[in-house]
Amino acid sequence: MKKLFLVLSLLILFVAAHAQGKMAGKRDYTIKLPLSCVVGDIYGESMGIGIGIEKMVKSSISISQEIGYIFHVDQISKLSQDLESINGFKSTTEIRKYLNRKEIPESGFFATIELKNIFTKSKQEGRSAEGNTVENEISRYRSLLTANLGVLFYWDKYRESKITVELLGGGGLGYVHAGSSLSTDNLSMKSSYNSANGFYPMFNLDLKIGYILK
Repeated sequence: MKKLFLVLSLLILFVAAHAQGKMAGKRDYTIKLPLSCVVGDIYGESMGIGIGIEKMVKSSISISQEIGYIFHVDQISKLSQDLESINGFKSTTEIRKYLNRKEIPESGFFATIELKNIFTKSKQEGRSAEGNTVENEISRYRSLLTANLGVLFYWDKYRESKITVELLGGGGLGYVHAGSSLSTDNLSMKSSYNSANGFYPMFNLDLKIGYILK
């Protein structure tokens, strides 16, 4: 998976260096690399890869869909749990409104509503109340609904390149449900990762690199 991520990153850099075709009229489709996918699920030892596409439906409104795959890496983080394995996927659906209608092709500031869903399955080693080593299988679902503000600009100020860069941030509400194959009451390691269930406030931040298809 690390090799696949490296190839994808090199491909984006190659396109950024060589895509200098003139653009005519408004853009219709933009393929995107959301860098937030790289972190995978921040609550488990993981990384990820992802890709998305944005479709303009009106002169200043677009819809986007992103998908990503989450896989295990051996790393230490204050946020993430120590896991034996993890895999899953991430889906992000966005409705976007560009705020400067006079900009063609569309760029500048925008507002979005974003729905993100993350499904993971992982294995965590722990100890039972009796002191025995046990393996707990954990299924987690997280859903995040956020309102965001952002800015999109082209790779060069003359808009001769088909590369776009955008930064967005915002906040909203998240929901998490974690299910364990073992009763957490009998585990010495009980945490929100293997037993959480409920709503919580959520902050959102992302950087995306795009390439205009047409």
